[in-house]
Amino acid sequence: MSATNRLRRNLEKVLLITALSGMAGLIIGVLRTGENSLIVEGAYGALTGTMIGFGCTCFEFIGFSNSRLRAARRLPPVALLVGRTFVYGLVILFGLGISSVLVGDVLPWQEPGFSEVFLISATVAFFMSGAVEVTRLLGWEATVSLVSGRYNTPRLEPRVVLFADLVGSTALAEKIGELEFHVFLQDVALDLAGPIEDTYGAVHRYVGDAVIVTWPLETGVKQADCLTCALEMHRSLDTHADRYRKRFGAEPSLRVALHCGQVAAGEIGDWKKEIALLGDTMNTTARIERAAKSLGSDTVLSDTLVSQLPEPARTSLRRLPDYAAQGKQEPLRLWTTKT
Repeated sequence: MSATNRLRRNLEKVLLITALSGMAGLIIGVLRTGENSLIVEGAYGALTGTMIGFGCTCFEFIGFSNSRLRAARRLPPVALLVGRTFVYGLVILFGLGISSVLVGDVLPWQEPGFSEVFLISATVAFFMSGAVEVTRLLGWEATVSLVSGRYNTPRLEPRVVLFADLVGSTALAEKIGELEFHVFLQDVALDLAGPIEDTYGAVHRYVGDAVIVTWPLETGVKQADCLTCALEMHRSLDTHADRYRKRFGAEPSLRVALHCGQVAAGEIGDWKKEIALLGDTMNTTARIERAAKSLGSDTVLSDTLVSQLPEPARTSLRRLPDYAAQGKQEPLRLWTTKT
């Protein structure tokens, strides 16, 4: 994905969160109407919320949640929580100060209700920071789904599924040891996070040295985002090959399988819940990944998925020999990239 597209998508997120923050500030301002008029309090709240939302979101995307900044992503969750709260606090003070100067004629700490406003804002910032870390731990889709109860009852959904598996990982783990191999996997996951995020994919789970990514069917195929994600995964690891070679003595490479179809999605577990995706689509994607190994291709797509992709994406693919997968009555019709 080009830097322009990545910037555009991040800007969309910033504007959305900023707008929601401004609306929240407007509501709080209206509810706190006191000596000042409704219009003044509403304008003050909206302006404050907008500036705080914009500032915090920019710091979040540029720093704390930027998968390309390894130092930030390796910090313990507690350190990130404290760091976010401190930075958000500074942004809140700045937002309150600018709003007071523009709307009123006194400094923010001279306002009668400054302590109350700052306490409310700081509390929201603290819980927002905690929510961000929980969301990163569970994944955005799983967090929203678990909170909303979307998957309390299993449901069928059309999904695009991507399996990405590291090549030669067993031998590398034996060579460098389990702990160093774990660091290797962490680095790979960070390098793959950018392509997944840029294409609006959702990490379903990490399984050993493999990652499973999904999209709603329409999202994944509309602009061939699922294929773009696979290609960008390879490109990201190739770009950082020298770093891996110097640190671990090996360059990571992937085998990627892509398929689409109905999956049964639902909650599993009690004290530790997760969203499980089950069904033939998941099983077939795993078989396609094994086919990629047998056919010597690093990216393999099912005919079912290729038929859903836009024409420009299909022209970049070529047919592979049919593959007789274990447990499947009909051979799999498969495709791979031309280059």
